[in-house]
Amino acid sequence: MSTEFSNSISNNPASVRSDYVDLAQKKAINPKFEKLKKAAQSFEAIFITQILSNMRRSINSGLFGKGISSDIYHSMFDENIAEAIASKNGFGLSDIIIKSLYKDSAQEESASGKTLADYWLRPIRRISTQKIDRNWDRSIITKAADKFGVDAKLVEAIIKVESNYNAKAVSKKGAVGLMQLMKSTAEKMGVKNRYNPEQNIFGGVNYLKTQLEHFGGSLELALSAYNAGTAAVEKYNAIPPYKETQDYVKKVLKAYREM
Repeated sequence: MSTEFSNSISNNPASVRSDYVDLAQKKAINPKFEKLKKAAQSFEAIFITQILSNMRRSINSGLFGKGISSDIYHSMFDENIAEAIASKNGFGLSDIIIKSLYKDSAQEESASGKTLADYWLRPIRRISTQKIDRNWDRSIITKAADKFGVDAKLVEAIIKVESNYNAKAVSKKGAVGLMQLMKSTAEKMGVKNRYNPEQNIFGGVNYLKTQLEHFGGSLELALSAYNAGTAAVEKYNAIPPYKETQDYVKKVLKAYREM
């Protein structure tokens, strides 16, 4: 913990505590407040555990001696101590987190109309652990485009929007690779390894070509089908009224124009 941060907490304990008390009263109005409090305390516990761990490294031995088993016991001990300190607002860090989130969420509520509960309980953005591979032969695009009679710039625009040139990209729905092929689509196009740049691009361009032919050369409908499926486009005989698909078509066409 930095000296500046430590001082900011220790020098203003009354201010932090009074703010926290005011916020705690929100529980009577919003039952979701307790979840925000617990989340903030959990974060503080992690922070304290790290501090205890760093402090322990400067000591030759501890309560449990040395060795693998002692490391485990020390870790368990540190975590329990950290949780106890955090639950009592020992450092005041959780108070500061709650105060900050409440202020930001109140501003967002007035601007967007969303409730504070919506703000507090919205999904946390997780750090992506997805592998990245942009080191592949770009000439594959031209080869596939020439084979199926599709503009290479259009193919590249789709790749840019679908995967941002990442051959290892995987979507939440299970689409894989540069042109984000679903397993069923890959099988229809004869693609055995969706992570393989050449197979993925050839399969994706082949699929795009079939959509262009199916919808009489309409680029917008073909792109819609590439994103939402053939059946969805046939149902509406237009770009489906799905925001994701409508945004997708706009993004690809924009990228295509800029190629």
